[in-house]
Amino acid sequence: MQLTKIERLNLIHQYLILEKLYPESQPHYSELRQALEDGYSLHYSWCFESLGNDMPEDECRKVLDILDMYRAIAFSSEKIKSIKVTEHYYNIFRGFDGNEEGQYMQYTNFFIKKLGRFDELLYGNENRSFNSHSNMLKIYSRMLNIWINEMNKNYDLNEEQILKILEA
Repeated sequence: MQLTKIERLNLIHQYLILEKLYPESQPHYSELRQALEDGYSLHYSWCFESLGNDMPEDECRKVLDILDMYRAIAFSSEKIKSIKVTEHYYNIFRGFDGNEEGQYMQYTNFFIKKLGRFDELLYGNENRSFNSHSNMLKIYSRMLNIWINEMNKNYDLNEEQILKILEA
């Protein structure tokens, strides 16, 4: 990783400020600052280790579509009170696999817990991690295909429609 001297100087000053603001993390910030001051370019990447990779807009929208679909399922299920629907394994939003779909899981946590949206998908459990422990993207994609293309993002679903989505 290459940084210009101006970028290094800016980061050095920011780390000096962080050292003062957060004395408990001072040793870590001091190490980063020292690597930048001394020009140890091999270690510049340490400054960015805690940054996640960018999640493309279309992937974010996919997660929001999935959450939106589950909102429609949750509200419709509540209205129709069908045992077949309520007991179906996929009736509850499972989340995403923490190992293989971690970025999706993190975005879901951010959107639901930090932003306070789609809180009905917490199902009364504020501590949900949204870690499904199994890959879900392919399943959700099939479900979305039906909900979007066949049902035009209908939010007032009947039992048959919900089951068709859940069985995808």
